[in-house]
Amino acid sequence: MNQLGERISYHNHEDYTTLIISGQTDSWKTNVMLAWFIGWLFCGVSVVYSIYNYEFDSNQQTFLLVFMVFWAYFLFKITRVLLWRKYGMEFIKIDNDRISIKKSILGYGIARPYLTANVKNFYLLEVNSKSYVKVFNDSFWVIGRGSLIMETNNEKVNFGSQLNQEEAKKLIKLMVKIVKKHS
Repeated sequence: MNQLGERISYHNHEDYTTLIISGQTDSWKTNVMLAWFIGWLFCGVSVVYSIYNYEFDSNQQTFLLVFMVFWAYFLFKITRVLLWRKYGMEFIKIDNDRISIKKSILGYGIARPYLTANVKNFYLLEVNSKSYVKVFNDSFWVIGRGSLIMETNNEKVNFGSQLNQEEAKKLIKLMVKIVKKHS
């Protein structure tokens, strides 16, 4: 495996090339998310305990039901981000006729294939560095959208989750080179 950056590696096989973009981040950030997860889990367990051990009128029960739906949604979101930060990867496979991109957590995910002949361009996602979208997308508590765009005949494919400018530019150069090699 060749390293392109701290989170990007690639390997040239005989008939294809694989690239892996790791979803990992600094361990202190993962630990902060884990602490938040444990606190959030404790809140939900406390509410469930209260529901079964105390009496509430119908308005209070409705409020607690709405709260538990809200709680479950964000428990799912933080669980997914924690798993992404620990075990998540973007797999990119480029061969003679296809580019396939897969966001994977623990090996699960759907590979989306694109015909190499239909690829027009690779470029950086242009976002104002002071915008809310940029700040939120680069936050460690979300998986984030990709930093790169692959333009095909009929769509724009977003990939390269939370890469910095330097890593993204290196990856674009490498992918253009690999696509030309396999075309």
